[in-house]
Amino acid sequence: MKKRIMIVEDEPMTSMSEKQMLENLGYEVTGIALSGEVAVQMAGADKPDFVLMDIILMGGMDGREATLKIQELYQIPVIYVTAFGDKDTSNIQKIPPPEGIGYVVKPFTEEELGSEIKRLIG
Repeated sequence: MKKRIMIVEDEPMTSMSEKQMLENLGYEVTGIALSGEVAVQMAGADKPDFVLMDIILMGGMDGREATLKIQELYQIPVIYVTAFGDKDTSNIQKIPPPEGIGYVVKPFTEEELGSEIKRLIG
């Protein structure tokens, strides 16, 4: 059975690219949330195996807040997606991610994404 993934990304072109990569890697995309608030609701309804989460999101809840809520409520692993330009990227890269959280830095390849997924959820 395919692992099920939810994408949280507020840029439609980026989310479509991520969806294609994930499908090429053999995963099923359960849905795409455009905000942190929607991501928390969708995670509860869809119960994906993991979430691909953009850190910087428009709206009241960013990716970090949504991740904390998703992990608190549903214990679903999350892979953060961040860009080299994000102010926290250098800090993220200096420390190992906590259990249940991985990250990939934009732009990333299908192989890099697949590698991080395997590291996080096997």
